[in-house]
Amino acid sequence: MINLLGRIFGAVMNLVYSLFKLRKTKNQIAFISRQSEEPSLDFQYLINEIRTGYPQYEVVVLCKMIPASLGGRVKYLAEIFRQMNALSRSKVVVLDGYCILASVLNHKKDLHIIQIWHALGAFKKFGKSILDKAGGKSSATASAFKMHRNYELVATSGDKCVPYFSEAFGQPEDKFIPIGIPRMDYLTDEAKDREVKGKIFAVYPQLDNGKKTILYVPTFRDNREDIEALHLATQELVNSIDYSSYNLVVKHHVVDTNKEEIYVDSPQNVTVGEQFAGMDFMCVADYVVTDYSSVIYEAVLKDLPIYLYCFDSERYIDERGFYIDFWNDIPAVYGKTGEEIVDAISSGVTADRSKIDAFKQDYVNKKFDSITSVYGEIIDMLMRDSYDNRYNFKA
Repeated sequence: MINLLGRIFGAVMNLVYSLFKLRKTKNQIAFISRQSEEPSLDFQYLINEIRTGYPQYEVVVLCKMIPASLGGRVKYLAEIFRQMNALSRSKVVVLDGYCILASVLNHKKDLHIIQIWHALGAFKKFGKSILDKAGGKSSATASAFKMHRNYELVATSGDKCVPYFSEAFGQPEDKFIPIGIPRMDYLTDEAKDREVKGKIFAVYPQLDNGKKTILYVPTFRDNREDIEALHLATQELVNSIDYSSYNLVVKHHVVDTNKEEIYVDSPQNVTVGEQFAGMDFMCVADYVVTDYSSVIYEAVLKDLPIYLYCFDSERYIDERGFYIDFWNDIPAVYGKTGEEIVDAISSGVTADRSKIDAFKQDYVNKKFDSITSVYGEIIDMLMRDSYDNRYNFKA
């Protein structure tokens, strides 16, 4: 049944799309995302690079999440037409997640699609790696809707990520460009770090108190039992902190709830806001506590010690699966209770430096001073149909 629905959907969409393709291609670059309502940091850096370095190209930005409500999904049809228009008139399209139209439609031969996935590194399994498994799509659905088709280039943050992403996207390894992604420029920019730190202290002056700051960024849970377990574990961590020595920032996953909680002096003193991303809070953090989130790669780039609060590891790891060995590959200190995590932090226990350096080299290897400018060059070459695969992965 799903195969039939997929064929019908594809046929209808391509019929409509054929009318859009009658219009002439423009000197245009489109950025399309359904990850958020605003351009991601990677998109922001690339858009600025194109507009300042390559003003001869027109830039179109389409960022729209698919609404949960039926009425919202009906209204989303207008976004589908906007995406069709962008895909039909652009020479280069940049994605940061799965875009069904990019995969399902039959495009003009001169369209180049770049996938810059929204997560650093290769951590939890996703895409075609988890077909017919918990948390994944069915293989019938993936086939019917041609999941992750039509990519010309796929970005990764390091060489060791390539085979994992190749499996997840079902794409050959020589399509991958393991040079990093633009947000790595942000994470390693000392001037930007100082700027963001100043902005955070301006909004949350209570964090600028001379104490060390612990940032807790748990991953997303999608069922009631797991969410309740996370709530209890968070409270345990909150109650384990010595607030005479530490501040605590709890930053929920953006899909879960876009808010942060600032704990200063006592667990009862909570400031709630919606000002900054977890990656921003790393500018004021001295320690990063997470569980199964790919923020470990961002923390490694920021040279922040990592602590894995894996209170539900037996359930989570068995259900989801990881590309890397969770217990041995990550340069982190592990704990199953809030008290164990806090004791490790207060005792100064950290991962071995050589393990940190090796992990960074393999998974988040910043090969250029400005990764963003290299992507600008790649996009410019694609616009001129002159890209020679110079940055593609070679086994």
